Parts: sequence; structure tokens; C-alpha cells
Amino acid sequence: MSKSRVSSLAVLALTLGVSGQAVAAPMNPSERTPPGNFSPYVRSSFELLADSDNNSLVYFVPKIGGVAILAPQSSDPAPQFAISAYMPTDGIFTGKVLTSMGGTLSPTADLGALGALQTEAQAQGLVIAPAPVKSATTIFSIFGQQNLVGRVDAQCVAKEVIVIIDGQQFINRVPECKVKNEFGDMVLTDTMYQFTSVRAPPNGTANQNISFQATVLPAKASQLRTKMNTGAPWNDIFYSTIQWEVGTQSLTRQARVTVNWQSVFEQASAFAAFHANACIDVEISAFFQRIATCQGGPTPCGVMVEYRQPNGTWSTQAPNNAAFINAVNALEQTLWAELFTQIRAVNGPVSTQARAIFTLRANYEKIITNRNEVMYFTYNEGPKSFGANTTLSLDCLLGGYEAGIVFWDMMQPRCRARVGQQ
Repeated sequence: MSKSRVSSLAVLALTLGVSGQAVAAPMNPSERTPPGNFSPYVRSSFELLADSDNNSLVYFVPKIGGVAILAPQSSDPAPQFAISAYMPTDGIFTGKVLTSMGGTLSPTADLGALGALQTEAQAQGLVIAPAPVKSATTIFSIFGQQNLVGRVDAQCVAKEVIVIIDGQQFINRVPECKVKNEFGDMVLTDTMYQFTSVRAPPNGTANQNISFQATVLPAKASQLRTKMNTGAPWNDIFYSTIQWEVGTQSLTRQARVTVNWQSVFEQASAFAAFHANACIDVEISAFFQRIATCQGGPTPCGVMVEYRQPNGTWSTQAPNNAAFINAVNALEQTLWAELFTQIRAVNGPVSTQARAIFTLRANYEKIITNRNEVMYFTYNEGPKSFGANTTLSLDCLLGGYEAGIVFWDMMQPRCRARVGQQ
């Protein structure tokens, strides 16, 4: 029996009995891989998780999303996005172009990838579902203005600058704007004038839509028009990230311990006699380590630990789990109660030394047991948090501004694929 096997027994002994999952939930991927075999394309598009109870259920968290689409299967899909420009007639932005834009973003906007996941799952008799989440943190970035969360309002003032034209000096009044950064400091910006967003809610699922509204300062107006004229991706100037926290379950492990008490007491008696029936704690630890590393089963060794394998069989091969190893002391405390009794001072001053003296306990009930005792134990580390991110960006958008509506670029193959069309 290896040290890791003994450590496993130590932890399992603390949870005597059989206990299963309290409620069905995603399994932590470090504990159990999701069922089925999926293509590299699907795995690059989704984080997949197994279910604690249903072996045919696969939870997913999208890795890439984008603008939500209405009527995606039609010849004219309608992106839920709008953009326009206007020129204020008064105030510090008089005669300058401000750009207003807003829309709804969806983690499942890539319908091509979602369709591939659905098709591959059905072919293997599996069912898919968005993963339930405990919390979600939504962060926007526009033109490098990071960590835009909730509401952002710029504070702008008219600043006088000297302009020289044909050798003559003129005083020009230009807006200078500041916004609060993630540290709470006011910093100069040429990007945002106003920004509001609705975050993904907690205690939902990893397919919740989010929305935003933004007013962009004049310095960035031309870049936005270029995107809307070409249908190019917006990754370099705009994206949002949803940081999901998924509450996942740990794998429930089971072990059985077969104890031959006669063999254990014979070894303990010989050990105690060798130490004049007064063993210190370090010596007791050495005794248990000797039993733990014994090979050959319960008759010669006294104890044998076996672990239930994923296929339902029992083996002495212990799972690789750090919590088992860290709890080796629990095994000693559990068996000390059966084998040894601590001698405590009843007269005189109480000793303040760390070491205690132990003597062999006359446990006749165990001594006369002439057959092996089998104990079953279960161990579960409890819920674990698992983090997964969805990046949302804009792509394949045309029109807006003077044209009014924004429409989907159906001329580009990548854009048709995003709405599930060839």
C-alpha cells in the first residue's frame, strides 16, 4: 500500500457512509471530461462540461459571440445594432461630429458553430444545454478605453489653443474630455463621451444577451464609418468580454478498507512491547507508516485499501488527488482510537510538552474478531468554481448612418457562416 493510498483512507474515513451528488450540476473538467467526441472546430468554439448525473448531457459555454441577429435564416438577416452621426448646434461640440451607437450582443451569435455543436451531439445521442452560472462579469473595451462597466460619462471642457494660419495667430476652442479609469482617476480621453451597458445577470445561464449604448467623440468618427462601409471585424476597436463563473461539482470517490484486526493487534502488541508499552507520538506514526507500506493484503499486513475505478471495478490503484495526500494524519487519528490509549497525568503539574505517551488499548471486541472487517468510505471535495470567458465583438455590419438601418453582409462567406448559411 503506497503513501497516497493511506492518505486516501485518511480523508475517506472522515466521511463514513455513502453520499451522492446533492443535485445535478456541471462537473469540473479536471474531474470528468465531457462525453462524446467533438471536432476541433467545435472545441475551439465552446467550453464543454459533463453533467454530474446524466451521461448524455453536455453543457456548453461559448468562447466567441457577437451581435444578436433577427431572422438569421432569411435572405436578409437583421443585426440588432444601430449607428448614426449628429452635429450638435450648441455647446462645446458645435460643428463637430458625435457618433451614437448601440446594440445587443449574444454569446450564441455564432449560429454556424452552435449548429455544428448541435449536429455532432445529436449524432452521438447527446443533448446540449447552456451551462448554469453563478456569476458573470461583463467588461467592454472601445478604442482601448478598458473596463467600461455600467455607466461612463465624460467631463468635457472647452480648452483654448493657438492656431497659426498663414502667419496669423488664432485662438481656437476645442473640447478636452476626461473619464474615470478602473482606478478611479480622471484621465484624458478622445474616445468616449457617454457609455451605458446592461451586464449579464448572475445565477443564469451562459447564453444571456447584453446590451450597450455609446456616444463616441469626434476623433474616432472616421474609423467607425470605415468599419460600416467595409463590413470588417471590429476587434481592434471594440469588443466585450463576459467572465463566467460556473459552479461545478467534484467527482465523488469511493474506497473500501478491509481490516484484519487480529493481524493489526498482533503487530501493535509486538510494537508496543518493543517500546515498553509506552510509545510517543512519533513512534506511533512510524508504526502506521509501516502498516501503510505493507504489501500483500489484509492477512499479512492487517489493512488493505481499494478504490472504485471509473468502470466500477475495485483496485489498489489510488486516484491522483492532492487532498488525499494532505490528510494522512486523519488516518492515524482514526486508528489510534482503536489501538492506543493516551496516558494523561492525573496527579502533579500538567505537562506542557508537545509529545504524549501512548499505551496499547485492551480492545477485546476487536481482538476476538476472527474475520476481516470491510468498511466503505466516500469522499467529495465539494463544489468548485470554474471560470470561462466569452468574447463578444462586432463583424459583418454594413449601412447605418444616413442609410438608416444596419444590415448583414451576406456577400462574405464568413458572415454567411456566422448566421448558419452556406
